[in-house]
Amino acid sequence: MNGVRHREGDAAGLLVEDVAYECGCRAMRHQFHDGSVRIRKVRHDGKVLVDEHSADHEA
Repeated sequence: MNGVRHREGDAAGLLVEDVAYECGCRAMRHQFHDGSVRIRKVRHDGKVLVDEHSADHEA
């Protein structure tokens, strides 16, 4: 599937990776300085398929 990938980060552990597919679907993965990760996948019609943040599961 064709699309555009954007990726950037820093030496302290921040990593941002976003993919916008030709069909309109999107996949995002963000890793934060504290080590937590957020993953979000959105279908071309706007329906959110996955929206998870690892920090939400910590007690």
